[in-house]
Amino acid sequence: MIAAHQPLGVSELARQLGISKPSGQRAIQSLATDNWIRRSEEHPGRWVLTPKVLDVAAHVGQESGLREIAFPLMTELAGTTTETVHLAIRDDTDIVIIEEVESTQVVRIHWPVGRRSPIYASANGKAILAALPRDTMNDHLPIRLTAFTSETITDRRRLTAELDRTAQRGYAVQRGELRSDVAAIAAAITSKSDSPVGAVGIFMPIQRLREEDEERLGHLVRTTADTIAAKLATRVSRRSAGM
Repeated sequence: MIAAHQPLGVSELARQLGISKPSGQRAIQSLATDNWIRRSEEHPGRWVLTPKVLDVAAHVGQESGLREIAFPLMTELAGTTTETVHLAIRDDTDIVIIEEVESTQVVRIHWPVGRRSPIYASANGKAILAALPRDTMNDHLPIRLTAFTSETITDRRRLTAELDRTAQRGYAVQRGELRSDVAAIAAAITSKSDSPVGAVGIFMPIQRLREEDEERLGHLVRTTADTIAAKLATRVSRRSAGM
């Protein structure tokens, strides 16, 4: 909650979490003692995160080697497209960015590592949803599909149809569904059992995603995702063999 709303005071923290102010104060004291948060220098009485969270975030995806394997391929994709490339994983009904290679273009959208997005309104999220069995789709969606822009798909039947198209072509497309100025194309990274372990996506200002470029970019991101998946499978096989 502090990460999402920093700088955050005790009263607001308690209200957001639905707990008493003394409980909020105890929680803040514990986090501050362990150096997860500190007092804001610009807003007295409010709290912000410390760099300690970055140490933890750096280890996300390391068990499988996902970030280590993906990063050079993401760098190559960013160089080819000159657009920002993100690596994302699913966390409940959200998508979380765990790695980023920034665009070299002057005009670009900042969407940093650690940022969460609703799974149904992002390209990375739709790519992952499309790789899951349709009868389990609702298990990975919030109860209510909130509209963030006029383009957000909030009807479950329309979303299912969109996921079917995504699965057929091998990549997801998002045009202004989360933010009206943002577009993205993403593909799921799957395990040996074909279950999605993450997604890689190209992220850009919406005016730069021309319809005539969509298929080319989709092919590039699909190839990158497949290469990451193949390298992950090789690593898992070597570990299983004790190599």
